[in-house]
Amino acid sequence: MKKIVTACVCALFLFACGTNEKQEDARNEKSGAQTVQTPAKTSMTESQVFAYILGQEYGLPPYLNMPPRIGEMLDLDAMVQGVVDNENYLSKPGWELQVSPDEQKSLEARYEQVAKDREALGENARPVVLAGPITGGKVVLTDTTAPIVKYSYLQGVQIDLEFAGMKKAFDEPFETHYFIMGLRESVMGAIDPSFKKSVPDATLKAVNARFVERMEKIRKEQRGQ
Repeated sequence: MKKIVTACVCALFLFACGTNEKQEDARNEKSGAQTVQTPAKTSMTESQVFAYILGQEYGLPPYLNMPPRIGEMLDLDAMVQGVVDNENYLSKPGWELQVSPDEQKSLEARYEQVAKDREALGENARPVVLAGPITGGKVVLTDTTAPIVKYSYLQGVQIDLEFAGMKKAFDEPFETHYFIMGLRESVMGAIDPSFKKSVPDATLKAVNARFVERMEKIRKEQRGQ
C-alpha cells in the first residue's frame, strides 16, 4: 500500500506541474484525426471530476512521450479499449484481455528494443509515424492487427492498473467513464488547441487540491500520526 500511496501523490502533483511543454509536439504531429467536440458537462461530482483528472494525468504522458521514443504515435482508441477491457478483467471472473501474457511480453520487448535503436540513431532516426484517425469506436484486436495498435492497447491496460491503485488508495469507486473522458479530452486538447474540454481548468485545480489534502490525511493515518 505504501508504494501505491507514493505513486498517488506523484500523480496528484503532476496536475499542478502540467504538460504544456509537450503539447506543441503533439500538435505538430497532428494526424488528421477527427476531433469530435464533447458537449460541456454541467454537473459532475468531485469524485467524477477527480476521475477525469486521473484520466488526464495517467493517459496524456504516454501519448505524448512514447512516440519520440518508439517512432510511432499511439492509437488513442486502442488505449481506451485497453482501459475498458482491463476494468472488465479486474471485475469479471473469466474475462480475458485481448492480448495474452506471452504476447504482452513480446510487445514490451519489441518496443524496448525499438527505443534503444532509435536512441542510438539520434538525429538519424526516422520521423515519427502518424496514427490513424480517432474514431471513438470499439477496437477488436486480431492476428493481423498492427503491433503499434496492440502496444497502444497495453498502454491502456497499464494506466487502468494505476487507476485501480488510486481507487484502493482513496477507498473510493471512481467511475471509469470519467477517467476515459479525461484521457480522451486531454489528448484532443493536445492535438487541437481549439478543443473545449468538459471541465474548466479552475474546477480541475480546485478539486485536485482537495484530493491532495485527502491524500495527505491518508498518509498521516498510515504513519499513525
